[in-house]
Amino acid sequence: MRAPDPVAPNRLPSDPEPRPSAGPAPVHPDPSYGTGLKEFVGVLRRHWLLILLVVTASMGITGYVVYTAAPVYRATAVIRLIDQRRALTGGLEDAALERVAGVSNDPLLSEIQVLKSRAVVGRVVDRLGLRLAAADPEFRFGWLEEVHVGPDVVDGDTVRLEFGAAGVRLRTAGEDVRAPYGQPAEAGGVRVVVPRRPPVESASLSVLPREEAVDHVIGTLRVRARERTNVLDLEYAATDPVLAQRVVNAAAEVFKDANVLAAQDKSRRRREFVEEQLRRTDSIVSDAQGALSDFQSREQVFSSSEKFASEQRATLDLEVRREEMDTERRTLESLLATVQRGSPSGSQAALRALVSSPTLATSPVIQNLYSQLAQYEARRDSLTAGSEASTSTNPDVQRYESLIASTRTQVASAARSHIDQLAARIRVLDQLRARNAGKLEGLPQAQAEEARLVQNVETMRGVSEQLREEYQRARIAEAVEAGHVEIVDAAAVPRTPVSTGRGAKLALSLMLGLLLGSGGAFMIEHLTTSIRRREDIEAVLNVPSLALIPQISNGKERRRLLPFAHANGNGRGSANGAGPKGRPQAAATDLVTLADGRSAGAEAYRTLRTNLIFSQSRGPLRTVVVTSAAPGDGKTTTASNLAIAFAQHGLRAVLVDCDLRRPRVDGLFAIPKTPGLTELVLGHNTLGQVTRPGPVQGLTVIPSGTQPPNPSELLGSDAMREAAAELSAAFDVVVFDTPPLLAAADAAIVGSFADGVVLVVRAGRTERGAAQQASRQLAAVGAKLLGAVLNDPDAKMSGSGEYGYYSYYGGGEGADR
Repeated sequence: MRAPDPVAPNRLPSDPEPRPSAGPAPVHPDPSYGTGLKEFVGVLRRHWLLILLVVTASMGITGYVVYTAAPVYRATAVIRLIDQRRALTGGLEDAALERVAGVSNDPLLSEIQVLKSRAVVGRVVDRLGLRLAAADPEFRFGWLEEVHVGPDVVDGDTVRLEFGAAGVRLRTAGEDVRAPYGQPAEAGGVRVVVPRRPPVESASLSVLPREEAVDHVIGTLRVRARERTNVLDLEYAATDPVLAQRVVNAAAEVFKDANVLAAQDKSRRRREFVEEQLRRTDSIVSDAQGALSDFQSREQVFSSSEKFASEQRATLDLEVRREEMDTERRTLESLLATVQRGSPSGSQAALRALVSSPTLATSPVIQNLYSQLAQYEARRDSLTAGSEASTSTNPDVQRYESLIASTRTQVASAARSHIDQLAARIRVLDQLRARNAGKLEGLPQAQAEEARLVQNVETMRGVSEQLREEYQRARIAEAVEAGHVEIVDAAAVPRTPVSTGRGAKLALSLMLGLLLGSGGAFMIEHLTTSIRRREDIEAVLNVPSLALIPQISNGKERRRLLPFAHANGNGRGSANGAGPKGRPQAAATDLVTLADGRSAGAEAYRTLRTNLIFSQSRGPLRTVVVTSAAPGDGKTTTASNLAIAFAQHGLRAVLVDCDLRRPRVDGLFAIPKTPGLTELVLGHNTLGQVTRPGPVQGLTVIPSGTQPPNPSELLGSDAMREAAAELSAAFDVVVFDTPPLLAAADAAIVGSFADGVVLVVRAGRTERGAAQQASRQLAAVGAKLLGAVLNDPDAKMSGSGEYGYYSYYGGGEGADR
């Protein structure tokens, strides 16, 4: 075959024609790759399976939990905090709630804390026998009544209930009893009443520690204060509606009873204190009256002058006030001395009387200290009482003993400070009284003495009357069996379970699954070290992205624009369409520029061709090397379609298979492998003898030829450079298909004397480090890297980072390299 004639000057891309201004090769934007929302959607689309699996798992777990969970019932009781005692006593007793609100914080919040205290909840647990817990979730606590678990029952014991036709059988660790339905059955400290036969044959109940049962009730019990009211909503939720009702009502009743007992105890202590003061005051009044009578009989003085009466009225108020303070001071000193020196029982009673005195009862400091002391004593008693009482050497007991002693000392110190204040006030009144006494010095001695005795009697009578009134109030308040708690609505058995929010939970699980799946997709994208987008090429290699080649389908309905025109080794067309050694023709789908000229793939190769033509602004481009970093990136397919695109543009293009190790061009175009480039370089054949006509006008194909023993030395020889110069002179553009850069040095050798190199990168497979190493190899030999082609960006990205760079020689000839 004769070598093609040199191309006319007006056909050469390197002719001096008007060209774009100097600068980098233009990069054609691809609408499928953008920033912002498009990148976000692209990441989700590439990892849609991961997102689907995460969403499915999230909704599956949530659905299982939601639809298998037992229904929960909530019972609600309504209570109101009012001062019923003040109303019933006609105002004789101070409003406790108002007094607490004036000294500390919101009384409603304080009562809520009392309601949820361990003392109140512990009584609820004891009243309902909540230490028993059923192992079977289908068992209903409402099937039992009058449940009682004694304090001696060992934690962790098992109580077995068997429900027969005639009655119930109760078995514990050491006892076994039977009882008819409706009658109590008691064994081992556990007592239950089963009113009727349940729908189960038996049940196993375990005994929980009391503190654990209390913690469970406290964690489930809810108390809410209605805004701008003194009304509280008491709620309890359980899988057993009857149990929920019982717990709520029991908590309300226990709280009410505890409030009544506390109020009555306070009234009793107040009555005892006033009673003691009244007894002492009556004795003082009797002595004062006796002294006045003796004086009047002895001195025969039975009336005072008007002046004396006037002065008496002036000093009466001072005397009354002074005597009240002095009486209170002496009483407090007596009680304080008893507290400090008396026996434990007497000291305790004296301390209660001391803090309940009218003067100290209004002191917030003393009341708070006494309340704290009572709490310490209650905790100490709880440790030292019962079957499992701790000894006095127990660290907790000793700590509470220390706290009790310290608090008692603080109470005594506060009382002493108050007594000192009373003494100071008495001294002031004494000074005023002394001044008034000076005015009486001019009066007859008898009248002055009579005035003093009369004043003393009147003063003590006034104090006695006040104490009698206070005593009556204390007796009435103590007798009133009412507190500050009123149960407005008792809880009824809830008929319908509370809403579990299944739809909201499923929607939330869907959102969570989407969020986790999307986060995982973006994490995989972030951790992936391969090149995936055009921006990665420009950032990693610092070269322009010449084109984006979409995924080429292997469908059977591809149409060819032109038929293949192949030749066998003798230059005649093949009769059976087979290649060398009987190898069948390659499918035309890889040559998308022929199979479907209007497809996105064909347009992408035309874009690559256009970018390469315009890249000649940096110099003439007659020889182009197409290579890749690693096998399987699609360099042969890219080189073949690029050569076809040049020919379709009207240029004389030649595709040269420089891959002398694993050639593929001959199989792709279904042409004989020999003679080829090897024979041309070695001089065994001429250029006309090794060329083959391509499937499109203007395209010539040169296969690899016989595989030499030293491909790198052959391609680096002077004969190869002469052959390349001959091809450049005979054709408008020469496209060299070379081996991968990391597999052999052939591509770098050919690139050293070519006008430019195009690096093919497969999206999601080519590692960034591999692409950078390939770029450095080209730069080391002085090759000009024109840019990179991002191949197959729409395909599913490989998650593997291991590539067999040096297994290149062991693959089949039909592999796409």
